[in-house]
Amino acid sequence: MATENGNEEVGFEQAKVKARDSFKGLELRELVLLMAERRRSKDEAEAVLSAINAEYDVLRFEAIPECMDKAGIDRIQYDGIGRVSLTADVQVSTKSGAKEALFEWLRGRKLGDLIQPGINASTLKAFVKDRIKQGKDLPTEFLNVTPITRASITKVN
Repeated sequence: MATENGNEEVGFEQAKVKARDSFKGLELRELVLLMAERRRSKDEAEAVLSAINAEYDVLRFEAIPECMDKAGIDRIQYDGIGRVSLTADVQVSTKSGAKEALFEWLRGRKLGDLIQPGINASTLKAFVKDRIKQGKDLPTEFLNVTPITRASITKVN
């Protein structure tokens, strides 16, 4: 897939293949230095992305709707950009402590099919790690459990 500037976009898995090739034959210290460098780069990129996301949200949820509202328009076309329009939308979340009451309300109106119980991924991971640590059995008929080894660098002040 080509990007706007004509360069080929490299997928995550393709980048991993390239990384594996480039790290072959390196000594442990070199690998750890590269990991520390990539972590710094990743942290910097995430900070930039966070700022971009904040600006994008202000533009799409505040600045542009306010400007279009003042101009009395809900749709406009710009050459080289495209059509800009306002669409009604909502953001929804359950109030703190109101989840069960909401579920009862939905069930009372025969809307219980909206309720999808689930297990938080972090909670499930902690459960599995604890069971492994204690030598207890796991419901492997319901879970895919793949052991991995992870290197980490602790920030030293």
